[in-house]
Amino acid sequence: MKIMLDQLLDQKGVSQNQLAKDTGISTSTLRNLNHNRTSRISFSILEKICNYLGCDVGDILCIEKA
Repeated sequence: MKIMLDQLLDQKGVSQNQLAKDTGISTSTLRNLNHNRTSRISFSILEKICNYLGCDVGDILCIEKA
């Protein structure tokens, strides 16, 4: 699974720092998500990101085909 948060932020014109400030998600958590350096992501974090960016979970998470 690949996390497409970085691309989505670019499309929406939102920085990681702004997302962190407005949602309360730590910048280190967002940085790890942007660089696909996480083994899990909580539903509450996904919900905050989706609500803020006006997107669906499928816009953030992409299943890579082998």
